Amino acid sequence: MKIEADLPLEPLNARLKEGTEQQEIVFEAAPIVDITLTRTHGGILVKGIVSGHCKQECATCADPVPHEVVSTIDWLLQTSSDRAGPEDEIDDPGVIFYEGDHVDLEEPIQEALILNINPFWHPPRDQQERCAVCTRDCSSKVWGGERKSETSSAFGSLLKDALSTPKKG
Repeated sequence: MKIEADLPLEPLNARLKEGTEQQEIVFEAAPIVDITLTRTHGGILVKGIVSGHCKQECATCADPVPHEVVSTIDWLLQTSSDRAGPEDEIDDPGVIFYEGDHVDLEEPIQEALILNINPFWHPPRDQQERCAVCTRDCSSKVWGGERKSETSSAFGSLLKDALSTPKKG
């Protein structure tokens, strides 16, 4: 069975906002779910992708930037009767257990998408280190990421002194 559907947008954004004062990541449109369900001896194989466009702060300049998040889905749905025995109750991230005739995949699909969001994401850069979206210079020299070789931490100075001091024998 093939399923192509939109993942509801409001519950996804509400889940992303949980536990934060300010929502830093927002999906602008409902993500698209494209999965195939295949019955096997051990349960039901679920394979496919979920993808959506969100706005997220760039890790370099902190401006909200649109980009796409794509997650691959490769799960096994099992009922209690599909399990081999009680030792088979290990919490496997690739196995989703369900009871009855209905399986709600909305929450696991949300999790798959959310877990593929990089918290330190930044847009791609061109050869001059300019952001592909805002075209600003995002090189490390502009944002203070580059250090001179003479500058080191206090620990580095102590280590350098310890290594250069002759050993007493």
